[in-house]
Amino acid sequence: MKVIIMGATSGLGKGVAELFAKDGHIVGIAGRRTDRLKEITAQYPDHIRYKTIDVNDPNALSLLKELIEEMEGVDLFLYSSGVGKTSSTPDMEIEVRTNEVNVVAFTKMAVYIHNHFLKQGHGHLAVISSIAGLRGLGPSPSYSASKGYQRIYMESLSQSANKLGVPIRYSTIIPGFIATDFITDGKYPMVLSPERAVKIIYRGLIRKKRKIYVDTKWRCVGAIMRLTPTWLWEKIKL
Repeated sequence: MKVIIMGATSGLGKGVAELFAKDGHIVGIAGRRTDRLKEITAQYPDHIRYKTIDVNDPNALSLLKELIEEMEGVDLFLYSSGVGKTSSTPDMEIEVRTNEVNVVAFTKMAVYIHNHFLKQGHGHLAVISSIAGLRGLGPSPSYSASKGYQRIYMESLSQSANKLGVPIRYSTIIPGFIATDFITDGKYPMVLSPERAVKIIYRGLIRKKRKIYVDTKWRCVGAIMRLTPTWLWEKIKL
């Protein structure tokens, strides 16, 4: 299988890329940090190709097209790029930057790959969303909203492909707290190790699961979040 992972220089994206490479798949990795892309590629020279891509760069889609051509196709595309920080009150810079990566750039990539898969006649599109996308979190408004946007957008694309009768699969990955560089600004409950998280994600992608919770306890937390009345949710201090 040919896999492209956008945002593979660190964290979950890097870990999932390495698992696919270890299992013999051809993997295209992309991100902003060329030095890290080279380091990962050097470990799996027979299975990994890389392309330096900043998802906010106006040329990002052209560079993605080049990577697909170099790999002679793509079967699975995973959008792992994402930003988000907490703040006691909304910070304009944080909020806008979060939406630029998690909404605008994601949308451009998703539409491009969705249309590529429609022409190809098959494919698998996945995104790393978040448990935060299930309800609005006061310390991170744009992060919560943007992750909810990703989840709903994937549902919309799936409905569109089904209407056209094209067998494209869509996976929304919903992690809780993972011990990566992404969570550095506070103490978090039920933190999973990156090693366990990437294994869960990898198995879910191989099985082409529609929703991949990381892990079972976060599925339970998600159910509680969805069932909590709005009046009560708004009183919770996070």
